[in-house]
Amino acid sequence: MTRALPLGLALLLAACGATPRYPDPAAQRALPPVEVPALAPGTAHERFIAFGDWGTGRPGQREVARAMAAWARRDGGIAFMLTVGDNFYPRGVASVDDPHWRESFEEVYDDPALDVPVHATLGNHDHKGDPDAQVAYGRRNPRWVMPARHYHFTRALADGTEVHFFALDTTFILEEPAQVAWLDEALGASTARWKIVYGHHPLYARGKRGPDAAMIALLEPLFVRHGVDLYLAGHDHVLEVLQPKRGVQHVVTGAGGGVERMDRATWTSDTIYTSTGGGFVGARVTRDELLLEFVRETGRTQFVHALRKADAPDEVAAPVGAESAGE
Repeated sequence: MTRALPLGLALLLAACGATPRYPDPAAQRALPPVEVPALAPGTAHERFIAFGDWGTGRPGQREVARAMAAWARRDGGIAFMLTVGDNFYPRGVASVDDPHWRESFEEVYDDPALDVPVHATLGNHDHKGDPDAQVAYGRRNPRWVMPARHYHFTRALADGTEVHFFALDTTFILEEPAQVAWLDEALGASTARWKIVYGHHPLYARGKRGPDAAMIALLEPLFVRHGVDLYLAGHDHVLEVLQPKRGVQHVVTGAGGGVERMDRATWTSDTIYTSTGGGFVGARVTRDELLLEFVRETGRTQFVHALRKADAPDEVAAPVGAESAGE
């Protein structure tokens, strides 16, 4: 079992400006071999990256960014990226002219392989600055896509399959019935084959914070009623996938800041995979399968997990690495 640092030591390290280093549980387990199944020629698909808790401008963030670019260059590139919040540390941005835009975004994700739309959402650290400046920045730089604090968009694959994404602003969602009503209506109106919701705060997590009972009570009934396939979150600075909850897959991808922002990761009985130290989730979606790669800061895919539609034909590749690595 992963052990947390003693409180006194953690506080001392923080006071000295040092980064606490936690054991990586993924390095201590016998994980299944990584195999990314090849697509049949002509299969309609899109690839994208989901990452969070990233905006420091420090070497750890840049290391993860280099790994993102290397992954993006594979297999024809990526269509877009998603952020799950805490885009800028420690206090968001003050305006559209804040140096953070250049130092923590433009100059970090400047590889041509990452020159794609970035569909962003807000985290609690972003709310310590001016969150509306992040909305406004998209009018200056169209690569940054945040038309509102919460919004949705649809991607259509070449075969007509629709993938619908719903971006939440979760920091004060417990006090915002209008946002919840919007989500309920938008999910209910969607006819997309895949429904993916993303926001900063996880419902279920096994890191330092654990499950959020209030978020579960508020959002899980909507997810279940409207057939949400996947909820992507951050907040815990780890990579994590848990056993599905009431048919919904929950994934944490909060390791975009690298080792300087690492949290402890805890392996429990419902953990499929978890790690700490830096990384992101790379996704490939087809009509019948959503494949998630958990990619470390070194650029190595350490784990692969697949979601399949119940009516998918038998010849679709079976999930790879989706089983628990055991206790």
